[in-house]
Amino acid sequence: MYDRDTIETDAGPLTIIPIHHATLVFEWNGKTVICDPVGSVDRYKHFSEPDLIVLTHHHQDHFDLHTLDALVGETARLIAPQVVYDQLPADIAGKTRLMANGDTAEIADIGIRAIPMYNTTPDRLKYHEKGVGNGYLFDFAGAKVYLASDTEPTEDMRGLGEVDVAFFPMNLPYTMTPDQVVECIERVKPKFAYPFHYRFPFDKPGFAPETLQAMLPADSETTIQVHDWYKDV
Repeated sequence: MYDRDTIETDAGPLTIIPIHHATLVFEWNGKTVICDPVGSVDRYKHFSEPDLIVLTHHHQDHFDLHTLDALVGETARLIAPQVVYDQLPADIAGKTRLMANGDTAEIADIGIRAIPMYNTTPDRLKYHEKGVGNGYLFDFAGAKVYLASDTEPTEDMRGLGEVDVAFFPMNLPYTMTPDQVVECIERVKPKFAYPFHYRFPFDKPGFAPETLQAMLPADSETTIQVHDWYKDV
């Protein structure tokens, strides 16, 4: 049902699986990582029990306690910012690594750094305040993956180092315009950029991710990866 892309790492292939809106799955080195799982548990029935669940912030299109409760198994570990951690029941909180902007960790052999995510446009500041949510920079045996989450262009993006894959949100009023996503791409310079989070409500047309392909400078070294993130709507 879901598309799959693969990149190579020093510990074998990393498979990238877009699920829905802001939800995605990584499969790597025998491990399963689920980012911001929401919605029907049927979306995840074909995947192995997650080794790591990644939570970026508390909004309902990223954090669904009912879905989370169904996915957390005996060995799963989680990462979350304080705003999410405070809403977790004790059994799940006990498996969760609390991460603030700038914190680092290594879980399931994956290096992780929490990157600030926030709005910068004055009339959007109310949606995502600085210091509340996390984007994440993952290190899969040398392959760097940046999950920007709900943000606009920030200065933090200039200091990420070499990035192989990046995920950027693209919808108004909550995150970015296509022009802003292009600005992020120019700051991060990933080899592959995934526009996601480009509709809300989910059943209404949003920005077309294909538009980014024509907007990049001719000398850009970034490839836009276009997928349908709303197949099950």
